[in-house]
Amino acid sequence: MDISKIQFNSLTPGEEFIIKWQFRLLGDFKTALITAITRADGRNLERLALGFPDEVEGYSNYIQTPGWWADTKKKANIDWWD
Repeated sequence: MDISKIQFNSLTPGEEFIIKWQFRLLGDFKTALITAITRADGRNLERLALGFPDEVEGYSNYIQTPGWWADTKKKANIDWWD
């Protein structure tokens, strides 16, 4: 995958966070953050959203919104990637 072709400038902060997570492009802190987000129960996810609203929103869309991931990949110019 040539990451230089990813159109990050067309993405929301939440979309960019998920794209970087899926391509293992997050730094140490954001990697720990996504681990916490994926493991959090509802109440703790609400608490994480207080400090990291874009990241929690991106993850929530990724797991709950039908077609969101396909649309985000297309928007980022990586719609061919599974």
